[in-house]
Amino acid sequence: MTDEEIVELILQQNETGLSMLAEKYEKLLIYIATAILGNRIRDIEECVNDTYLKLWRNIEHYDMKKASLRTWLKVIVRNTALNRLRDIKKHEENLHIEDFSDIAAAYADCNQNIENQITGKEQTKHLNEVIIALSRRDRELVLRRYFYLQSSKTIAKAMDMTINAVDSKLSRLRIKMKRSFDELESEERRNLGE
Repeated sequence: MTDEEIVELILQQNETGLSMLAEKYEKLLIYIATAILGNRIRDIEECVNDTYLKLWRNIEHYDMKKASLRTWLKVIVRNTALNRLRDIKKHEENLHIEDFSDIAAAYADCNQNIENQITGKEQTKHLNEVIIALSRRDRELVLRRYFYLQSSKTIAKAMDMTINAVDSKLSRLRIKMKRSFDELESEERRNLGE
C-alpha cells in the first residue's frame, strides 16, 4: 500500500490505515526510539504507540508536498522519544546519558515561550543551512549522533570507522558547525540592523 493510500485511509478515520502504517514503518520507528531510549522496551513500545496516536490525531496537518510520510514519522517518534527520555531523567537519579550537545539542548528548550519559539525557528533554519553545507559523509555523522543520538560505537560500526575516528571527526565538525552557525546568526543580526 502506498503512503498516499495510507494517509487517505487515516484521513477517513479508517483504522486499516493505521494497521498498514504500522506494518510498513514499525521497524523504523522502533529503531529510532531504541537509539534514544536504549533498552527500555516498555518505553519504546509506548513511544511508538504515542507516535501512531499523534499521527492519527494530527493527520489533517500533514502535507505530503513538504515532507514524505516516512520523514514526518521519524520527526514525531524522535521528538516523542526525547520527551519520554526527559521524563525518565526526572524520575531516575542515576540515569546517565551521553552529551546531547548544546545545539540539541537549545532545540529541546525552544518551546518555552513565543519569543523563544520564533528565535528557535530561526536557529533551526540556520542549523539546517549549516548541516546541508556539510559533505554527505559529515552530514551522516552529525545526523546519526545528534538527531538519532547513536553512540560512537554504533556510528563507527555503521560507517566503517574506528570509535576514535568518529569522536575526533565529530569534535572537529562541532567546531566547524558552531563557527558557521555563529556567522549566520551574526549576518542575521546585521540584516536586522542590530
